[in-house]
Amino acid sequence: MEILLSSIAVAFRAAPVYAIYDTQSGPALPAREIVSAWLRAGIRVIQYRHKDTLRRIHFEECQELSELVHREGGIFIVDDRADLALFSNADGVHLGQDDLPPDAARKLLPTPAIIGFSTHNLLQIREAAAMPIDYLAVGPVYATATKANPDPVVGTGLVKEARKLTDLPLVAIGGMGGANASSVLKAGADAVAVISGLVVNCRTTGELETQAREILTSLRT
Repeated sequence: MEILLSSIAVAFRAAPVYAIYDTQSGPALPAREIVSAWLRAGIRVIQYRHKDTLRRIHFEECQELSELVHREGGIFIVDDRADLALFSNADGVHLGQDDLPPDAARKLLPTPAIIGFSTHNLLQIREAAAMPIDYLAVGPVYATATKANPDPVVGTGLVKEARKLTDLPLVAIGGMGGANASSVLKAGADAVAVISGLVVNCRTTGELETQAREILTSLRT
């Protein structure tokens, strides 16, 4: 019997990078130029991440990026905020342990919204197995500087254990870059979430596109 893959699982098979646009990191370029460079490089899943107070400018930026990603056939996810995902016509939302519960987000968002959920230990992974979610994030696999109060580093071991417990697409997050990402896929992840690794030392859209292509190439070999 053929197993039908979810849209995000199909996207990860095509390009196993979950790109996160963080409003507080990256080069001094407009958001649309950064995201456009990633799309040209072949990345298919992009998240909008804003950890400070949401203002009108962020709604407008998120809406613009949602339209851009959809024009290019990609998947657009909003971090934390199901309401922002709804208003910007995003494909879904990524929720953390302290955010709106997935079942509540499922009631708010239209079908077939994509809901992702972050986990940091085996207990959380087991609990997530009963939740109405579409993919599971595991981490931080390595030390990360993009989160103010990160959870303890879990290494690739937790990715391996998560793979045994669920058939959902797995996204490894935390300290991801070209040098260590392939080992995480070998441990069972379907994709790696990358923030700083996509923008470090990049000042132009050309450099952004090249860096994204290099990361994708390293994961496909």
